[in-house]
Amino acid sequence: MHEVQDKLNNTVDGEFISEEKTQSIFGTTMARASVVQSLFESEVSKDYKSSNIEKLSFFKKSNKSKQKIAKKILSYALENKNSIDESIIRYTNDKSIERIPKTDLSILRMAISEISCGLETPVGVIVNESVKLGDVFGSDTSKNFINGVLSSMVR
Repeated sequence: MHEVQDKLNNTVDGEFISEEKTQSIFGTTMARASVVQSLFESEVSKDYKSSNIEKLSFFKKSNKSKQKIAKKILSYALENKNSIDESIIRYTNDKSIERIPKTDLSILRMAISEISCGLETPVGVIVNESVKLGDVFGSDTSKNFINGVLSSMVR
């Protein structure tokens, strides 16, 4: 059996993200992925500057219009973190934001920010893309958790 060599050095919650999974990320999904990575990094480092996104590879690979979208989503997420977290808590069984895995939390924050920041993306597209990012970055249960929270919120 031929093994795929993973050349990525990025880790999320202690697990390597396979290069094979990240090959499905392009276009607006790449912009969303850069927001998720930046939110995750901010949560871990406690450094909440929106300019941190500019050094991430997904952001650098995005074209200028996608970078603008990513910056808008990230700015909204950082400026409204507390109200976004309150929304997440309302739609989860666990009432402690600290118990939600940082990857899942970052994806939910990105999705809620995109829904709320005035972009004209259909909500269904945002939910589907968030579930896809949960599959790429999260654990085996991430995509179901993300889908459940977002679907409950948008009903």
